[in-house]
Amino acid sequence: MVSSVCTRCHRREAFYLRESSGEALCRQCFIKSIEEKFIRNIRENDMIKYGDSIGVAVSGGKDSLVMLKLLVRNLRKPPLSYVRRILVFTVDEELEYTRHKLERVSYIREVCDRYGLEYKVYTVSSIIGVSAQEVYEKLKESGKNVNMCTICGVFRRRVMNEIARREGLSKIMTAHNLDDDAQTVLLNVFSNDIKRFKWFGPVTGEDVENFVPRIKPLRNIREEEIAVYAYVMDIPMLERECPYVKNNPRYTLKFLLAELERRNPNIKYMIVSFGDSLSSILKESRYFERKVRTGRCSICGMPTTGDICRTCELIRDAGLLDRYLLAKRS
Repeated sequence: MVSSVCTRCHRREAFYLRESSGEALCRQCFIKSIEEKFIRNIRENDMIKYGDSIGVAVSGGKDSLVMLKLLVRNLRKPPLSYVRRILVFTVDEELEYTRHKLERVSYIREVCDRYGLEYKVYTVSSIIGVSAQEVYEKLKESGKNVNMCTICGVFRRRVMNEIARREGLSKIMTAHNLDDDAQTVLLNVFSNDIKRFKWFGPVTGEDVENFVPRIKPLRNIREEEIAVYAYVMDIPMLERECPYVKNNPRYTLKFLLAELERRNPNIKYMIVSFGDSLSSILKESRYFERKVRTGRCSICGMPTTGDICRTCELIRDAGLLDRYLLAKRS
């Protein structure tokens, strides 16, 4: 039976049961626990160093809006107080669904203005010359079946990296949560793609030339708790789901993990911990140096484990390489 009194403060009425720890939390203690997790994750994983310039990727979805809220509520606390510059930015993928997400731009801008943060919106095509929609349609016309989520993900990562390089940023903060990383571990295991664990962890890309490292301060927080935090903090949430999401392998894994979690409330933490342990073992054994060679893409010069990177491969296969190279030169 759930306790009717908060097990932390022992004073207020319980509002949320955290089954992984057995805690019954009131609203105030729940909010405080999420903010503590956010800061603790940054500190324990040494995500931010003195003098860093941080780019904060805010899409308009609940995870990134919660990340922004947690950021501004902790700006004066170390290590966030050590940051030299913070640039909040939104990447517009230029899809029909993106217009729904961009309805949150006014909210993001309002938050940034209130706390004196820079905010910019970039379109994919303004950075790489082509949009995800164009590439998807061209690939479809040529009979190549590539999931839109794959194209969006690849392009978003490239655009974020290019923004960071242009703006002189030393890190990019993303809103990946515990569920996201648990799904990533399972995807890598199910596809027998052990080399992807090279880029797995709370901080990624530190040792890759021309790649701006990513930090994930929500990595130790469950998606459900992020949604609850958004609700109690009155953060606007999207009413519609992207129509392409059901074709994403992560969509199936989301329900698989939910079923596993009903049997073991700590299963997502355990899966992510396994991913971290495997990544550490492979790094310590110098597996990646022997088996995974990171070179430069023969088209754009960015890091890749093949002859050309995934971004250039998709654009080339869509027959849009000339526009991409023109945008890159300009």
